[in-house]
Amino acid sequence: MAPTLRIASGLLAAATAVSGASWIPSFMTKDVVIIGGGAGGGYAAVRLKEDFHKDIVVVEKASKLGGHVSTYTDPASGKSFDYGVQNFNNYGPAAAFFQRLGVSTGPAPPRIPLATQYADFTTGAQVNWTAPDAAARSAALATFLNVTAPWEDLFIPGWTNFPQPNQIPADLLLPFRDFVTKHNLHAIVNQVFQVTGSGAGNMMDALTLYVLSAFGQPMIKTFLGQLGALYTASGRNIEVYEKIGQRLGNAVLYNSVVTSSIRTSLFHTIFVKNQVTGKTTVIFTKKLLIAIQPTPANTEPLNLDVYEQSVLSKFNWQTVHAGLVSHPSLPINGSVVNMPAAAAPDNYLVLPTVDYNIRFDYFGQNLFRVLMVGDKNFSKAKAQQLIRNTVSKLIQAGTLPASTAQVQFPAWADHGPMHMHVTKQELQNGFIQKLNSLQGRRDTWWTGGAFSHQFQALIWAFNDLLLPQLVAA
Repeated sequence: MAPTLRIASGLLAAATAVSGASWIPSFMTKDVVIIGGGAGGGYAAVRLKEDFHKDIVVVEKASKLGGHVSTYTDPASGKSFDYGVQNFNNYGPAAAFFQRLGVSTGPAPPRIPLATQYADFTTGAQVNWTAPDAAARSAALATFLNVTAPWEDLFIPGWTNFPQPNQIPADLLLPFRDFVTKHNLHAIVNQVFQVTGSGAGNMMDALTLYVLSAFGQPMIKTFLGQLGALYTASGRNIEVYEKIGQRLGNAVLYNSVVTSSIRTSLFHTIFVKNQVTGKTTVIFTKKLLIAIQPTPANTEPLNLDVYEQSVLSKFNWQTVHAGLVSHPSLPINGSVVNMPAAAAPDNYLVLPTVDYNIRFDYFGQNLFRVLMVGDKNFSKAKAQQLIRNTVSKLIQAGTLPASTAQVQFPAWADHGPMHMHVTKQELQNGFIQKLNSLQGRRDTWWTGGAFSHQFQALIWAFNDLLLPQLVAA
């Protein structure tokens, strides 16, 4: 560590010791402080420590690493259920990273055949919706791939190659509804929505660029059989991050958040509080890697300058929750899919609008997976109340059998802000170029979904481009 940091650490430690205060914090100096231990921070920490030989620390607010990877183990049966990330795209460094971690892969786990019924979750009434046939979906997927192929390098794995404002392909700035109509992609709308496109919120109104961020080339190729997916042989996706945690050891500060910081041209001072013990750790570092979503709440302790605030304040986002619920009225071996009444019988341009649960999918052991998408104020309490209200409406409408039982929530994960996006006007004003200009500014780098995409392997690939820049600076 630079002499400046050692001197500062020594002076502050000495001053604190002399004061005799009972709240004496601990001090450390690090080459890089990583804030967030999800896909971006976990992968970056391994590479910085093992490949670039940097002394790092990860500040993680949860009791474990993993971000959107959520695994629940049923206490009675011992069976595990991945209710967050379902699999990993076999893209870029993913397979090699699994091998490095010692995570064995296997075939896709067998899925329980589900009987699907459609219902309008705003009323509970059944909807007689006709799904496109398989041939139509395959043809539309192939068209989707061909139309979007020329743009893949513009924003995958991140936005580093994004064109100047006056060169952005016009189709990328179309509302997805208009893009679908232009290219006759109606047959895949519901498939895109049900798989990952729901993350775009009101998907049909979202810019095509952001729908492709939620369901892009790697995902299209996977469904066309041109790109594989990785499944953990253990059936526990959280194993990936357990192995990362083992490799990092005490280089992770769990249950911890940044409370304030002093960022200067010489070094940064980061104040971290353990939310369980109340202990404060003061970290001196030359470089920061921010691996959390850059919302105002998340960045408030980071002492952003005016320019950083002006760029990041343009973002909007969805809030996403994933959970496992149980209720005796929900159909064993069934799936109840949210479908607006106006979509019947085959209006594929009509989808649910936020706030919504996409569907109830039977996972086994009387557990049903829910995936909730809402606006930026969509809290856990609101999401769970929406589930209760939906089940009640489905019962009252006769779609589900009557029961006075209460909905149970055996597992829940607040995935927080996701799918950060800006308006068409901001894109045309050079937003992406301004976003990219934040990399390295004030010895701070940024990774994660806002700078890449909400997929594990794509974030890892983006890190492979970013980390050499961080190390070289």
